Amino acid sequence: MKRFSWNNVWRVTWWELRKGIRSPVFVAMTLLVPVLIVGSGAVGYFAQRASHEQRFSIALAGEGAQDFQAFLEVSLAGSPITLVHPIAGPEDLEAMVRQGSIDGYLVFDAVEWMRGRIYYYTLNARSAKRQALQASLGGLLRYYRLAELGLGPEQIAAATTPVHIEFLSLSGEETSVAAQVAPMIVVMVLIMAALLSGQVLMYGVIREKRNRIVEILLSSISSLELLVGKLVGVGALSIVQVLVWVAAGLVTAARFVNLADLGLTVSDLAPAIVYFFLGNIMLASLYAAMGASMKDAEGASHAQGMVILIPIIPLFAASFIIMSPNAPWARVLSHVPPFVPVTVLLRLSATDLPAWEYASTLAMLVLSVIVFVYMGARIFERGLLQYDRAMGLGDLRAAFSRYRPGRTRV
Repeated sequence: MKRFSWNNVWRVTWWELRKGIRSPVFVAMTLLVPVLIVGSGAVGYFAQRASHEQRFSIALAGEGAQDFQAFLEVSLAGSPITLVHPIAGPEDLEAMVRQGSIDGYLVFDAVEWMRGRIYYYTLNARSAKRQALQASLGGLLRYYRLAELGLGPEQIAAATTPVHIEFLSLSGEETSVAAQVAPMIVVMVLIMAALLSGQVLMYGVIREKRNRIVEILLSSISSLELLVGKLVGVGALSIVQVLVWVAAGLVTAARFVNLADLGLTVSDLAPAIVYFFLGNIMLASLYAAMGASMKDAEGASHAQGMVILIPIIPLFAASFIIMSPNAPWARVLSHVPPFVPVTVLLRLSATDLPAWEYASTLAMLVLSVIVFVYMGARIFERGLLQYDRAMGLGDLRAAFSRYRPGRTRV
């Protein structure tokens, strides 16, 4: 019996790294996601600029329009709205809209105005510039109504200022936005990385089975060494991908927010990285075992959905986990092996875990990684050399009952 050798693991890892770096699929996915991130950020940036630069003209009609006209002439300075003179009846304004002289007109009705409603008529209500008009006029209309009720500028400012509840710790430690956002981002990255790198690993195993490369590999190393080497190699490639994605995301986010204001620290990010790395290895081991048990890529494509469901299932209860992160059921779910990384990351976005819970969930995750890798090696040993058919329940039962760790001979 051959003892487990880390030298063999590193050899397989290096082989996987070289193969992955040269893979067109890996290069395409590593570069395509940043392109999509930067592209979507650019679209949002230019769309925001276009909305600010969008200008339109309006007119007023109805009872009370005269007073509001004078108010708007002072308040709309620098806004994208142009106020058309003079005030006219709805019939004349309708003709102006149809001729294209104005974009639309507001009609003041005394009864509806007291109910908080004002009507805007335009040629096509479905294609109207709703958000731009609401953003420009909504606050002004509220201010004007309060002024009509007799409130002064200071009273109006006090009445319209939003009230934000600030949560402060007795220790004086400030709540970091990054500490809340980072775990949620890591959850999304974990699912993407597990899906992409796991598929590459699974289809790579299937291709090596069909090409009989595994016969050469298993003649010199054990199935466990082969599996661990593949997992470490694919994990390293995933980290490279994630670093490229994060860099692209930070560059895009810097166009909209000041990253220094987020208060991102190593202590905020370190726990999320640990759960990401271990969770990625756990899911990758399942993909590798699935690839070894399948006959061809077609069968694997139908079965891979079961693996990706593992990190997605806790997302179905994400809102409840975030609202009640310390509920007993959430703590129990944090210790159920397949769901540990995603559940804990969701909880970290809403609360700080006590030290004992960090220790217990990490211990459970490490234990589950060891068990999943060891079970994957059993399936690996039996399934890799089975070329003509996919493994069935009988084969799985035999793999777990007759497994002997060590070197697999061909």
